[in-house]
Amino acid sequence: MNFHHLRIFYTVAQRLSITAAAEDLLLSQPAVSLQIKALEKELGLALFQRGGSKLRLTQAGEVLYRSAVSILHAKDEVERAITELRDGTKGRLILGAGTTGGMYVLPRIVQAYKGLWPDTEIVFHIGTTDQILDKLLQNVLDMGLVGGPIEDRRFVADPICADELVLIAAPSYPGVSVATVTLKDLAGLPFLVPEAGSRTRQLVERKFRESGVPLRIAMQLPGTEGVKRAVEAGLGVGVVSCYAVESECQAGVLRRVPIEGWRLTRTMNLVYRAQKYFSPVGERFREFAKSYGKAHLEPLGHDPKRDEAAGGRKGHGMSRA
Repeated sequence: MNFHHLRIFYTVAQRLSITAAAEDLLLSQPAVSLQIKALEKELGLALFQRGGSKLRLTQAGEVLYRSAVSILHAKDEVERAITELRDGTKGRLILGAGTTGGMYVLPRIVQAYKGLWPDTEIVFHIGTTDQILDKLLQNVLDMGLVGGPIEDRRFVADPICADELVLIAAPSYPGVSVATVTLKDLAGLPFLVPEAGSRTRQLVERKFRESGVPLRIAMQLPGTEGVKRAVEAGLGVGVVSCYAVESECQAGVLRRVPIEGWRLTRTMNLVYRAQKYFSPVGERFREFAKSYGKAHLEPLGHDPKRDEAAGGRKGHGMSRA
């Protein structure tokens, strides 16, 4: 088996169609079919179940596909690293992020970085934290920006900034129209939350449960943007990242509602595989992200573990990027 065979198999497995894979690979359909049959003969097992409008992977095919993802991305990583060493300033980074990091934090860092090194090509993948960690292990991503603690020793987490989760409401929403509220004031209010896999939602639910305050979930929406729009429409209240509502609060369509004696803060971490080899471009971005976070984002002047365990403490505001 060689990289050529593996690339053809990988493309067919992704498209589940010989014809579509041949178009992607700029090869003839018979050539792709012959390469797949040769690979199956070499391995002594069928890789696809044929019949019907689409191919299906066999058990052997699924095993080979999972390995092909890591092998081919490792090959691409080596080629990129060699190119960067040869070219000096040019390079390519593949970054991942959860919803909060990918939509509200990482774009700021990348924009500032690209202002200094415009020739660097940067590709984004946005998904759940679990999806980002899985892609890091598969070597699909170089680094990922996610919120909350990372306890898996297969990863290294560099703290970038703090992220305060804040209660938001429409400006005149009943029940939270006063300057501050208490946790007891929130009991019974309709909460608008993101999907069940959201780390933000999981953290909020846990903190309310630990505080003994029932959380009445009135609506589940697709991500932070959905929560913001529904809160703006007066359908309930929500808890989101402070970074996610800066423009809406400045425009007056949403407002942050302080909760007396209660503050919920987590750390935004730049995560990568332990013992990860960084190309010159990767190392430069990693150091830049840390310095940018210190200079322009909410400071890490607290104990993240204590905040995440006890609900945070009152104190600092956020510097604007």
